[in-house]
Amino acid sequence: MARDRPPITPARIEKAAKGLRPNEREVLVLSARERLSNAEIASWLGISPEAAERLLARALNRLDRALARQERPWWRFW
Repeated sequence: MARDRPPITPARIEKAAKGLRPNEREVLVLSARERLSNAEIASWLGISPEAAERLLARALNRLDRALARQERPWWRFW
């Protein structure tokens, strides 16, 4: 069954993205807003395409966890 999740708003994404590391945030912005491929992001940042892919995966994972933390009350963390 699908969980009832509150809608993901730009404000929630901005709040969750503040917890990302600067390089993760930059890769996420280049991928989501600028619609660059991993190879283009890699050449833009001077890293390998594999490193760009890992950074993007890590950023998305951390963003997802931050959004999930926003949904749960603090007493459900234990």
